[in-house]
Amino acid sequence: IKGEQKENKQVKKEMLEVFVIALILIFIALVWMFDSIIKSLIILSTIPLSILGVLIGHFLIGLNLTMPGLIGIVGLAGVIVNDGIIMMDFIQKAKSLEEIKHLATLRLRPIILTSLTTILGLSTLIFFASGQSLILQPMAVSLGFGILWATILNLYYLPTLYFAIYSKRLNIN
Repeated sequence: IKGEQKENKQVKKEMLEVFVIALILIFIALVWMFDSIIKSLIILSTIPLSILGVLIGHFLIGLNLTMPGLIGIVGLAGVIVNDGIIMMDFIQKAKSLEEIKHLATLRLRPIILTSLTTILGLSTLIFFASGQSLILQPMAVSLGFGILWATILNLYYLPTLYFAIYSKRLNIN
């Protein structure tokens, strides 16, 4: 039993290291893409907030957050950023609050469609796992509920945070 506890501690430590490395690599790619540290941090800020969706999902399904669930969180980080990139690419062109609202609305359908198709694809594993697929259920719950919450964040939180940070620079009223 003590050997298994030691192994679990080591795996958790390695997962944390992998998560940090993934965040650093995502951050570098975002800075390269947007040529802005602030815009990159706005997009990255949705990642820790999406963990709330993961925790709610595990609670609703009645699962503990296990190693496959943690692996799902690492994968979730990359998926979340995709919708953030789509949103940021559009709203950074805005010159007024009305333009931010309009441009964010234009991204509503693509973001919802990509998220919905992913969630629906995972839904059988989330809600109807049996046999050996039970091992992967926590990963699917992490991805599915994390994407669901991150979609809301990318549609509302990201444009709001962008407006809050850039409103004075752009003279947006």
